[in-house]
Amino acid sequence: MKDIFDLKGLTIKDLLFFNKMLTPKLLPLFYWLALLCVSISGLFIILGSLSLIGISFFMAMSGIISGIITIVMGAISIRIGCELISVLFNINRNIEKVANSQQNAVNADDVIEEK
Repeated sequence: MKDIFDLKGLTIKDLLFFNKMLTPKLLPLFYWLALLCVSISGLFIILGSLSLIGISFFMAMSGIISGIITIVMGAISIRIGCELISVLFNINRNIEKVANSQQNAVNADDVIEEK
């Protein structure tokens, strides 16, 4: 399995001058931490609503349903957000490849013209 947090070759200069991107390497960590937070908050909503059973069964059930919706919709929202960020960085990476290939083609044309 590919090392997710491969920070080899990343120097302070690269970070300070934005030569290499750090966010794509930290995005999986952020995803799992956010998913954990949403799950815990949904469970707290569910457990808190269980204390309402003695007062009103309807309020308790609406709290349980709200907790489940929080977990499901939160997980979907976090996934979509992280995928959108990932897509932006993939577009950036592909644009850099195109720019590098065009630069290499221009350099090769210069070498051919000199001969």
